[in-house]
Formats: sequence, structure tokens, C-alpha cells
Amino acid sequence: MPPDRVLEGEDHGVTGGDGATRAGIFARVRGWFSRKGKKARRPESARRRIAFWAIAIGLVSGTLDVPMPLEDIFRLGRDTVRLRPADGQTVLVMIDDRSLDELGTRDPLRGDDARLVDGLFAHGAMRVVFDRSYSDISSSEEDAKLLASLKRHEGRVFIGSTPVIKSGFGGTAQLLTHPRFRGRAPMVSMYGKQRVFGLSWGLPTSSEILGKRVPSISAELAGVDDMSDTIYRPDLSIDFKTIPMLSYVDVLKGRVPASTFAGKDVIIAPANRTSPDLYVIPWRGMVAGAQIHALGAQTLRERVPVDLGWLPPFLLVALFILYQARRRMPSRRSALALGSVILAAQALLELASIHMAVMSALLCLAIGAVRLRSLANSTYRGETGLVRIEHLHSSEIAPECDVIALKIRNFATISACLSPKEIDELLVKAEDMLRSAEGGSQFAFHKDTLVWLRDRIHESDRGGHLRGLHAVFRTSITVGSQAPDMATSIGLDTNYLMTLRERTENAIQCAEDAAHHGSVFVISDSDIGEDRTWKLHFFSELEKAIRNRDIKVAFQPKISLRTGKIVGAEALVRWTHPLRGPIEPSEIVAYAEEHNRIEMITRFVLDNALHEACRAIEVEPGFAVAVNISALDLRDPGFASDVAMMLAKHSFPAGQLVLEITETAPIENDRVAGEILAELKRLGVRLSVDDFGTGHASLHYLRQIPSDEVKIDRSFVANMAHSQEDRTLVKTAIDMIHSLRRYAVAEGVEDDAVARMLTELGCDAAQGFYFSRAVGMDRLLEQLEAKSRAA
Repeated sequence: MPPDRVLEGEDHGVTGGDGATRAGIFARVRGWFSRKGKKARRPESARRRIAFWAIAIGLVSGTLDVPMPLEDIFRLGRDTVRLRPADGQTVLVMIDDRSLDELGTRDPLRGDDARLVDGLFAHGAMRVVFDRSYSDISSSEEDAKLLASLKRHEGRVFIGSTPVIKSGFGGTAQLLTHPRFRGRAPMVSMYGKQRVFGLSWGLPTSSEILGKRVPSISAELAGVDDMSDTIYRPDLSIDFKTIPMLSYVDVLKGRVPASTFAGKDVIIAPANRTSPDLYVIPWRGMVAGAQIHALGAQTLRERVPVDLGWLPPFLLVALFILYQARRRMPSRRSALALGSVILAAQALLELASIHMAVMSALLCLAIGAVRLRSLANSTYRGETGLVRIEHLHSSEIAPECDVIALKIRNFATISACLSPKEIDELLVKAEDMLRSAEGGSQFAFHKDTLVWLRDRIHESDRGGHLRGLHAVFRTSITVGSQAPDMATSIGLDTNYLMTLRERTENAIQCAEDAAHHGSVFVISDSDIGEDRTWKLHFFSELEKAIRNRDIKVAFQPKISLRTGKIVGAEALVRWTHPLRGPIEPSEIVAYAEEHNRIEMITRFVLDNALHEACRAIEVEPGFAVAVNISALDLRDPGFASDVAMMLAKHSFPAGQLVLEITETAPIENDRVAGEILAELKRLGVRLSVDDFGTGHASLHYLRQIPSDEVKIDRSFVANMAHSQEDRTLVKTAIDMIHSLRRYAVAEGVEDDAVARMLTELGCDAAQGFYFSRAVGMDRLLEQLEAKSRAA
């Protein structure tokens, strides 16, 4: 099976195949669309889209006055909080129900109106405004009385009219003073509009009536000469209930002190229950139209309101949103501060009668700030600006990019020593260091790994580039008062026809593999997917093979160098997969130990070895079978009892079972392992130290293990015929083993010269291809019988 990865270590060179597989036309087209799609998915593009839609929604809402009710609610709320009394300059005379009842009429006579006007001016009134139109005439006698009064007070009495008002489905309405009275008293506009939900009013300073501009009641009373189309909001912070309001009949019959009207303006208006000029202001109660005009007059007297509209605050917010859209981590505090400043500015400006509508701006700010922050939270890790790994995942391919993952191997230790804020600072500095080498790449962070896409690296430059990235982190990073070192390993994916999701996961796994193997980097090629699938299903395949007895146990004979007879054999696992072919025993053991599943292999081999070895004992009573066990088996408290049960199951003599302890993990000074070894010795099982001279199988190791034999590793034995140094080492090992009163066995004997040298050096036994490869028990029995006949 060809290798599926390239491993780069600290001290050895780079090897690899052509990761840049040539794509066809279809792949090139897909790659082009992938680039387009990737640009669309970039956080910068998403931020620009959010800013565009936030500004567009704010613009439309401001143009169409959509948030006007909300604007009015806030303004009315502020006005209610700062409520103040009216200035009393305007007095209202109301034609109420009591007046009509006492006068015994549905409407005051024109003569009554004339007497009322004369009386008001006699009491010192400045001006009198009729908030009614006199659009019809009554009897000639009554009209004459009113006309005479108007003439006596010419220029000081005003009669209301309205401009053409659109209503219904294209219809219009207008109230006009009858021509009989029109020439005697100037017209004033009674027009005013209550806005949605009755939350505010809009009054004009003038209206067009009969082709010319006519001042409104409020403008006339305030002395404001503004003949434009200005619509202003009367100040509802003035309490309309404090405006002096008298009953028509009381004034007419002299029941009100004359001083009430001295130097004041008077509005005469209907206020009976059938009058259409009564309205409701939320939270404030019923109000008459005349009261609104009085509020408007005081508003204009104090200061003519200036309406800045919705555009200035909106433009300020739009610029802020555009600025925030350029930042990876938009500031929530800045957005809240700007919103607070806008609301405060609106409230302060209103004290100076300067109005501006802010809700469109706040709507734009809320949409933009919330969506940008939400995007940042879902895109980036905390405040670091590192994107989350999901944003590199895609079902598209990117044949123009390599995917690199840099794993911080000691990130858990660093995290335990630093605060969350310091960890973020560390990651930001790590990103800055990478950016100096990788340019404008977008970096993602996942658990303990930085991942990014970059332009393809030429095959010949990959090793140097990855080693350079590794070298970047050879210096520590200062964070606060600490300067932690970062141990890194790197994975590079070059599977250009796989999806970005697969490639990202693959690069992360390659970085994991590099860390596991102690390598600087691992480069994957196109076979990685198949290898990953194999690893994913390894144990289910293994269990299936055990159930179906597709896994076999072979036996490599162990030869006595003194007699030449077979004195035992080592049981070795053999697995030929139907698709992947022969699986290396070391691979099986490595996977099993890595996932803490070695007991499955050990017990299978032990059971089969004892079963088969019973046949060998029938031929050679002194035959001993050796089974490899892992140091992980010796950490299983039930292992010794399992061995005892196996021996009992097969009625196998304990003294003819040799358990070879592999050197894959240290067990010295391990209390549980020591207890299990002692228990195995009490059972009578023999112990062997495997691979002596390498790994953990050292002299100190021998002192800790109560073994009966020691196997000298093949790396020293194989080259004895050509290396004086190896011969010396083997001789020293044999002498030392014998001095400890243990049995010396040599592994890896492949020729006659080595066998003779071992015999001369006093080695007790040997095994290797020179004597026999691992064979099935049937073949081993034939060899036993042949050796017996030869002896």
C-alpha cells in the first residue's frame, strides 16, 4: 500500500509526491465558482451587505416616515415628564353644553356673538379669533349685528377658514367664511392635523385659501409672519389644562372679571358634546382644537421651532455603520454610546425648539450594530478576530489554495496558566506573527489549532515554507507578565479536488498526526481520505475479522543454540484484510494501544496460542509458547485472573507460558503493574523482557521486572557479522543477562554466521528467518517432529 502522507521531522529531509493534481476543464470552472462563492462568504462581504441593508432600511423608513409613531411616543413621553403651565396669554371662550342649554339654542345667535366681542374688547382684550368659519348666514337682523361689531373692531377680529383638505378616496373638503363676513374680518387658517394614534399634532404657520396665503390662528396670535409651507409641532410639554378656559354664557352675561381679558388674546370655539373639534391625546386626556391652537401660539411666541428632519442623525449613523463594517470586531459600546448621544441631543435640542427625528437613525443603528455584532460573534473567536472554523467549511472546492493547520500542542497547559483575556491576547499576537509570513490570509481558530487558506505552495518549496512557519514560534510570546513558549506542529492539505470542509478537517488531522509522531509537519495527499475511513472503521473491521476467524495466529520457532532443538515459539498475530491486504502487526498493536483497546488483541492471541500450543506439547513436552503483552495490559487489574482462567480453560501448564512484555510504554515504578507481575509469577507464568536495548527496555528496566528471560533486540543482532561494535554490545548484554541469572534469547538471526557467533558468545536461544519464519501450528508440528527425529 503506498504511503498516504509525508512526515517531516526535525532532523530528516522531505519526501513527497505531486500533490498538485491537474484538474480538467470542469474542475477549473468549479474552481472559478468556488472563488466567487468564497468571496461572497468572506466576513468583509457579509459586513458590507449588513451595512448596505441597515442603511437602506433606515433610508426608506425615514423617507416614508415609518417610525413616526415611535418618534411621537418618545417625544410625548419626554413632554409629559417636563410638563409646565401655559403662559396665560391666550384665553379660551368655549361654546359648551351649559352655554347652549342656558341660551336655549343649538348655536349662539350672531347677535350674541356681537355682544360677546364688544364685551371682550371693553374688558381690554387684544384680539379675538373665532375658531369657526361662519360659512353660512342666518337672519339679516342677526348678521347685521355681527357685521356692525366687526366693523367697530376692524382688524382685531379674525374668522377661521380651512384650505382644501383631501379626504377619503380622493375627495376634498373646505370650510370658508361666507362672503358676507369675509370682507369685514381677516381670515385665519383653522387647519391642523392630528398624527397617527393622536400622539402629536402638526400645525401650519400659514395655509393657501382662495389662492393666497393666510396665517394660521397660532401664527396670527404669536405675531409670526411666516407665509411658507412650514408645518411645526406645538409644544405638548405645555399643559393644555392650564390654559384659561371659560364658558361662553358666563362671559356673555358678565360673570367673569374684566381683568381676565386685559391684554389677552381670546379664541372663541365650539366645545359641546356634538362638536367634531374634540380629540384624545394618550396619557393626557381630551383636548379641544382651540387648546391646540393656543399651545401653538405659545410655542411660536417662545421660539419658532426649527425642524432638522431625520437626515442629519441618519447620515451620522450611516457613517458610523460604514466605519463599523470595516472592523472585524464592531464595538457594542460605541454603538450604545452613539445611540445615547443621539437621544440626549434630541432631548437637549428640543429645549431650544430644535426638532429632529431620530428613529430612522436609531433603527439603522440597531439593525447594523446588532447584525454586525451577531456576525462577529458567529464568525470570530471572542475579541481575537480569528474566524471560527465553520467559516472555512464549504462544499466547494478551491484548487488554487492550500489549507494549512498549525496546532499549538501545549495550548491546554497555556490556557490553565493564563486568563481568558490573556489567551485572546496570545492568539492575536500569534496571528500577527503568522500574518507576517502568510500575508493577507484569513485565520481561523479551532480548539487549539490555527487554520488558514493560502495560495498554492510549489511542491519543492513546501518543506522549507512549513519549517519556516514552525521556526516563527521558536521564540516565546510575551503576554502580561508571562512569556509562554508555544510548541507547534503543522498539517498541510494538498487534495485540490476535495471540498474545503474535507480539506480543513484533513489539515487539522495532519497537524494532530504531526504532534503524535513528534514531527514538524505532515503533508497529506489524495489517499488521506481512504486512510481516514480505514482508521475510522478499524475496530469494527477488527472485531468482524475476529468473529469470522479471519485473524490467525502464527508461530515463530525459538531454537536452543546448544542443542539446535525447537524449545518453544512466539505467537504472532496475522491479519489479511480482503481489500487492504496484509495488515502489519505493529499497525494493529499501535491502533489498539492508541485507543486503549489492546486487551481485545491480547486475549484473542493468548486464547488461540494456548489452544494450539497444547498440540505442540504432545510432541515436545518441554515446548513453551510466548505471547506478547502490552504494558497497558499490565495496568488492567483483571489481567492476571484472565490469564489464570485461560490456563485453566486449556489445562495448559503455567510454567510453559512465556509473557513477553513489549517496550511500547514504561511500567517501572507503576504500582498496579508491579502487583500484576507479582501475581503472574505466583501463577508460575514465565516473564520475558522484549526488545532489550531499545526504548524502555534498559538496565534499570531489568531491575524492575521479575523476568525469567531477556530478548536482545534484532537491531543489535542482525549486523553482528559486520560490526565489531554490535558484537561487543551483544556479548556485554549476554554476560549481563547471565549475571542476573536470566535466559538470553537473540532475535532477528538471519544467517549462519550470526547463529555461530551467538553460540560462541554463550547465548541460550535464538529466533529469526535463518531458522524459520512464523508458520501455522501444522507446519510447526512438522518441524518439531523433524527436529526430534534428527536428534
